[in-house]
Amino acid sequence: MAASRLTLADELAEIRAEIIRLKRREAALQSLADDLPPIPVFRRGWPILRKPAATSVSA
Repeated sequence: MAASRLTLADELAEIRAEIIRLKRREAALQSLADDLPPIPVFRRGWPILRKPAATSVSA
């Protein structure tokens, strides 16, 4: 029984360490995102590409 508790405790410690690592990674990426200038998706003057109208073809 002690071995299984030790194994579970080790696994829980690894999971907690992974959560901490992911939170640090998230903070680093958020910092990068905050430092970058905003990039607009659409700009005035850019042509909007439209698909040509569907045409029927007779056989």
